[in-house]
Amino acid sequence: MTKNLSTKIFALLALSFILSIGQVFAQSTVTGGINGTVTDPQGGAVPNASIVVTNLGTNQTMSATADSNGSYRVTNLQPGTYKVETTVTGFAPAIADNIIVEVGRSTPVDIPLTLGTAVAEVNVTAEAPVVNTTDNANASNFDQTQINELPINGRRWSNFALLSPTAVPDGTFGLISFRGISGLLNNNTIDGGDNNQAFFSEERGRTRINYSISQASIREFQVNTSNYSAEYGRSAGGVTNAVTKSGTNKFHGEAFYYNRNNRNGARNPLQFVADINGVQRPVKPIDLREQFGGNIGGPIIKDKLFFFFNYDQQRRNFPGVARFTQANFLTSITAAQRAVLTTAGITDAHINTALAYLVNQTGETPRSGDQKLFFPKIDWQINSKNLFTASYNRLRWESINGIQTQATNTRGRSNFGDDFVEVDSFNARLQSTLSSNLVNEFRFQYGRDFEAQRSSAPLDGEPLTALGGTRSPNIFITNGLEMGTPTFLERGAFPDERRYQFADTVTFTHGSHTFKFGGDINKVTDDISNLRFEAGAYSYTGGAPLADFVMDFTNWKNPGLILPTRACPGLAARNTGRCYNGNYQQGIGSPGIKLGTWDYNFFVQDDYRLSPRVTINMGLRYEVISMPDAVLANNNTSGPLPASLVIPNDLRTIGEATATMPDDKNNFGPRIGVAIDLTGDGKTSLRAGYGIYYGRIQSSTIYNALVNTGNPGGQGQYVVAPTVVVPTANNPIPAPIFPNVLNTSSLVVGTTATAIQFFDRNFEAPLINQYDVVFEREVFRNTAVSVSYIGSLGRKLPSFFDLNNEINPATPTTTYTVSGGPFDGQTFTLPLYRRVPGAGGQAMTRIQSTTKSQYDALVFQMNRRFTNGLQLLASYTLAKSTDTDQNSATFTEANSPYDILNGSYDRGPSSFDTRHKVVIAGVWAPTFYKGSTHSFYNYLVNGWSLAPNFNYYSGRPFSGNVGGTSLNNTFGDSFLPLAGRNSFRVPSLINLDVRLSKRFKFNESMALEFLAEAFNIANRTHVFAVNSTLYNRSGTSTVLTYNAPFGQVTGTDSTLYRERQIQFAARFQF
Repeated sequence: MTKNLSTKIFALLALSFILSIGQVFAQSTVTGGINGTVTDPQGGAVPNASIVVTNLGTNQTMSATADSNGSYRVTNLQPGTYKVETTVTGFAPAIADNIIVEVGRSTPVDIPLTLGTAVAEVNVTAEAPVVNTTDNANASNFDQTQINELPINGRRWSNFALLSPTAVPDGTFGLISFRGISGLLNNNTIDGGDNNQAFFSEERGRTRINYSISQASIREFQVNTSNYSAEYGRSAGGVTNAVTKSGTNKFHGEAFYYNRNNRNGARNPLQFVADINGVQRPVKPIDLREQFGGNIGGPIIKDKLFFFFNYDQQRRNFPGVARFTQANFLTSITAAQRAVLTTAGITDAHINTALAYLVNQTGETPRSGDQKLFFPKIDWQINSKNLFTASYNRLRWESINGIQTQATNTRGRSNFGDDFVEVDSFNARLQSTLSSNLVNEFRFQYGRDFEAQRSSAPLDGEPLTALGGTRSPNIFITNGLEMGTPTFLERGAFPDERRYQFADTVTFTHGSHTFKFGGDINKVTDDISNLRFEAGAYSYTGGAPLADFVMDFTNWKNPGLILPTRACPGLAARNTGRCYNGNYQQGIGSPGIKLGTWDYNFFVQDDYRLSPRVTINMGLRYEVISMPDAVLANNNTSGPLPASLVIPNDLRTIGEATATMPDDKNNFGPRIGVAIDLTGDGKTSLRAGYGIYYGRIQSSTIYNALVNTGNPGGQGQYVVAPTVVVPTANNPIPAPIFPNVLNTSSLVVGTTATAIQFFDRNFEAPLINQYDVVFEREVFRNTAVSVSYIGSLGRKLPSFFDLNNEINPATPTTTYTVSGGPFDGQTFTLPLYRRVPGAGGQAMTRIQSTTKSQYDALVFQMNRRFTNGLQLLASYTLAKSTDTDQNSATFTEANSPYDILNGSYDRGPSSFDTRHKVVIAGVWAPTFYKGSTHSFYNYLVNGWSLAPNFNYYSGRPFSGNVGGTSLNNTFGDSFLPLAGRNSFRVPSLINLDVRLSKRFKFNESMALEFLAEAFNIANRTHVFAVNSTLYNRSGTSTVLTYNAPFGQVTGTDSTLYRERQIQFAARFQF
């Protein structure tokens, strides 16, 4: 059951009303248009001219009539090549041929008439305009030349969005940030239907898979980076809008095969493994990727019914490399720590046995992936007025040990996990032309995204004490690795998501106004089966993590060897078998629930042509999410988490807070802009705009607030310190002896202190103010340059505050002294917090919308469409992005801020702050020989193309953290306050990908092409992660000691940017 039934009924009635009216529009999410002016020989307007537009691929026709000013517009045209014909009594018929229409854009075609009866050929360019003079949107279009010819690592088409200004990578797994906003707040659509997963707010299938739809299925796409139309929504970041290929009256298609084998490439700089003595040796496992498939499209019934079908498969054999975080990890046991071990009866042989166990966790582990994609599509011209399109996309992905896809991991060989994804989506669209100025477009989508992950089989010798004796508990060792069962597994369904989407748009064109309005309704359900820490988790941290592990490991392997009361090397307060410094955690409660949301979206847009040279764009969008009921609100009458307990710093009871779901209904987003054709010839424009945009509330955040309430039907983590050796009120079960796990059958959520999560009473959806000014000029044919200012203000971004904290009245402040490193000798004072008496020792996390961001950028750009054998896209972005600790967390964090009562600590550079970005990408396909196409010289020197893709990003920021116990005891952000948040930067990223190809044309419609691609051709080391521990704190010491490995490189690969990789391919096109 969901709330706001009346809202649903109203929305459905409104959508039904919309469906009954129809649509007219210059262009939409899946179509484009043609517009222009009909004039007589003296340049005067010719009213009431009849315009017929014909799709040269399908012979579909649409008509329009020029208004009293001679202006006409033909709308809802499928992207493609068109012919425009005009007839007016007393004038010769006119024909404009080979007009290119792109998605989301209207191509201007002015028609000068001549007197007489002979047909006049109108001299127009075949390309869509390179200068936008009609709307204020800041968008980049990617056509077939760029999609087919530019090198892209992995063939994930949406990654081309990184060629747009203001777009930078968000992390290493494929997310993209626009204008300094988290990549979780974007929207990705295909053929007008959402291609998103609501649970994690990523593309369907998430970023571990290669792609959710084949690059060979995409005809073109548009990246809307700022100030886009009110038709687009559910995005505070960017909107990527793709259109798939269709069949035509001619059969066309291709077959392709790509082969990437790292025997032709370089070794990752971090692919080293250590022996028992800590000696490092390089490894270079095989990495073979094969992508193959093909497509075909054509007529079923000429001019009537068309088909397109694409098959795409990718097979990978890419063993992973497990390694230690620090190269000297195995030699990190100090003499003093070794003495403690010796006193306990642990010999060098025992130590070497433990080290050998750890060494066995490293090295190569088999890893494979197999992905299959099917994409059939039909286009049915029912009659001259109605076009029906339907497509189905099916993906299946299986990857053994493929949850972790990096070249190297600081995880044990059995800690990678297996990944399984099933994606199905059905999209249907009906476009009905009711009159020359009335067209209706209705869209429907059914989508399913099923994802499951399971733990890998254990290695020989691992402790099989978890999950019914089949798996090892999770074990983490600081500076070493994580091994055993990952803390986030098992995942039977995470998620199993179903989406039903209904959308329709209405536009009424009257005079100089184009009024457009519409609605979009999404019903999404997520079925979740996952209990975090299900297998239990040990954490060896502190000053002697390796020595502590050796003692517990030896005690496990040699029962009775060590006295139970022996002190651990890291801390005398801990004893044999409980030497782990971090708390032990184990999941308890339900494995998950099913939740559902309804998204209602409505908009109205007016594109007003104030004069032939000035267009004003005005829009208003309204968005609201109907939340699920709080089915597991806390109603406990006893125990450590009773519903009547007042939450510190919130003043609601636990029962009230966990029963509260967001009820944000004021999400009105006005948008206004102006586009001025400065010179009147379509070659110079000045555009400006402002708008308010809303992001979607992540369903995973909603889920966490539903299940982590302390309700016995929910779930939580049983947390116990290693010093708890007898039952207590908060810990009825003492800490386990390594590597045992607890029998939690007697533990019920709510009867023990488990963390709770709840929404702020005033929680609202993320809100972004976008504004920009763009000056653009066509300097040569099909070549434009522009300079623009792009800005945004983020408000109400999500964050997570643990409110179970108060200033410690006994010790309200603590002063720390820094020893060594860049801040040697300096001191600072912080407030010291404690858990609120009577509220328990667990976190009480409020999900609140209080984070802010600001982005300002100056962009210089050059864009040349493919003309005379050359296409070029180049840009330079000078940007500054700041925020108050924005992140891209897919799970609710226990505590995000540095100080819950003082937000000044959190102000600083955004994690997406990329001050300088340079992009140069192009395709050069010269014609050297001008003679006969059947000549030997033509085959030898023509048909070559060179396509470079150069990217430069200045180094992204990171914080210098303090390891060990939280300085202010809130266990939130941990950076050194003397340095501030995000005060350091990794090295800049400089990457050049190059493609060289040779095409052999057998005739005008058939060609065979061979390709060679080099990604990161210079084999530069790309640094994505470094050791960020600037200082360490031992126990409760007030002296912070410098961490010498600070800044050492720990990550050198991402989804797109890695060591040099070489790929060869062949494509046959007809």
